[in-house]
Amino acid sequence: MLCLDGALPYGPIRRMGLPILAADGAANRLIRRGLEPRMILGDLDSVDPKLLSCRKFLKIFDQDRSDFEKALHFAQEVSLTPTAVTGIDGGFLDHIFGNFSILAQTRSCFFSRNILGLLLEEDFRTDALPLHTKISLFGAPRCRICSRGLRWELQGQELSFGGMMSLGNRTCSSPVELQVLSGKALVFIYAQEVHDAGYLPDG
Repeated sequence: MLCLDGALPYGPIRRMGLPILAADGAANRLIRRGLEPRMILGDLDSVDPKLLSCRKFLKIFDQDRSDFEKALHFAQEVSLTPTAVTGIDGGFLDHIFGNFSILAQTRSCFFSRNILGLLLEEDFRTDALPLHTKISLFGAPRCRICSRGLRWELQGQELSFGGMMSLGNRTCSSPVELQVLSGKALVFIYAQEVHDAGYLPDG
């Protein structure tokens, strides 16, 4: 598991029990909550230096790459990818946007307090989603995709950055099937029930 220096869902991290790689400042929060990273990586300008005295760390001097990229490269080198990424959606908006751009270059997934994110290059099928689960789909940066089991079905449309998106869709039957015809799709699945304008359980 790769933890970035954003909002971290400590309960799920603890329950999953996976080895933790901490990108720079994420180590501060993790250790305060009693979660020990296997390795701390990055330029180490945000981590408390006192935490490094008794822990494994790797300082990587490369101003052309973010700490997320550096940690991903390390994970690839030690055969820990694809991996689950968390802490991707906290902090400054430009950092969040940059993190998703980096994620789109990998086969990793991400999770937050309420969202599971998948990057799909192939077909996906699940019967584990309750009816009315909120789900959004994006091109990363573009894809053509078909769906089955969504309220607003996709029938080979192109989703792309700067173009069409499928925001706030809902599951309406089970199983849910997504067929990626070309490109990559970034899929956000809400783990908890969301009551918004799209929530129509009796419709």
